[in-house]
Amino acid sequence: MNKWIVAIIYCSLLTTFCYLSIKAVLLSAMNHTSFPNPQFFVGIVGLTFGVWVLAFGIRKYISFATENEQERRKLKTMFSIISVLSCYAATMLFFI
Repeated sequence: MNKWIVAIIYCSLLTTFCYLSIKAVLLSAMNHTSFPNPQFFVGIVGLTFGVWVLAFGIRKYISFATENEQERRKLKTMFSIISVLSCYAATMLFFI
């Protein structure tokens, strides 16, 4: 699969997942009657393990995509930048 297609899919999945998890955590934290509710824990656990699963998948994709060490370094840099921008975009969605 083309690396740009994988990058676009990864970016959209990560942004969507971060946005929904952060939204669940913030909305559950604003509930004054029972703060540590199940929605809060689902949001935290989902955010933690969801991002880990996505990162593990990208790590495996990078290791199997090419044998060239310089190309792997480029892919690692590209996906690191995409990860930061995706989390930034998910945060910015709250202000729109």
